[in-house]
Amino acid sequence: MFLKKLFTKDGIDNRDVQHPGHQRFFQEAKNDVLPWIKVTYPFTRDNCRDSVKQLFQGENMPVFQFWLDDLCIFYAVEKNDRYEFLLQKDLPKGMTVETLHTLAARNLDRDVNFELGRAHFGGYALMSGGYHESASICLPHVWEWVCGELNDNVMVSIPAKNQVFICPEHDVDNIANMKILVHEYFKKGDRLLTRNIFRVDRNTLEWTVEDTVGMALTH
Repeated sequence: MFLKKLFTKDGIDNRDVQHPGHQRFFQEAKNDVLPWIKVTYPFTRDNCRDSVKQLFQGENMPVFQFWLDDLCIFYAVEKNDRYEFLLQKDLPKGMTVETLHTLAARNLDRDVNFELGRAHFGGYALMSGGYHESASICLPHVWEWVCGELNDNVMVSIPAKNQVFICPEHDVDNIANMKILVHEYFKKGDRLLTRNIFRVDRNTLEWTVEDTVGMALTH
């Protein structure tokens, strides 16, 4: 069940790992690789990093890196109306995850436009068409822009792949509203990611986990 949730949610599935031509696949697809945000273990805060690493061995393992707490970044290419994760065997010899991440972030920046708008709970939402909102964590300049627009450090929730909610740090009332929204979203939402509330420092663009919305909401 864990394997299914981690690797088949949202139409993503691993292609046949015995399929030949992996290096050719990367060369043909490298300009279309995008970051794809997943949670290390759906709907909980359990530390399952070792379990994730044990799911695959060697070259058949999807290329990914852990981010903050329970989020991780995979790298995917759209193919035949679905997204496929890149495997270790797809990468050219000597290519590091850091190099791949830079490539994927550049593709994301080129292909996806992020907009900041008012959200119904009183704060803000980052929008990009419903597919790549959470991948904005890979683009520091987007968060430099957001902090500049709101003239403050920002508090951020990413309850789902396509849901990124934001409040200025001083806006205590709407931060509370955002936590309620996250709590409610986890009752009935889909493509769920994390209950964490993050803080982005406008000067350093550093992300930290400031709070976590529990199953029983407390303010």
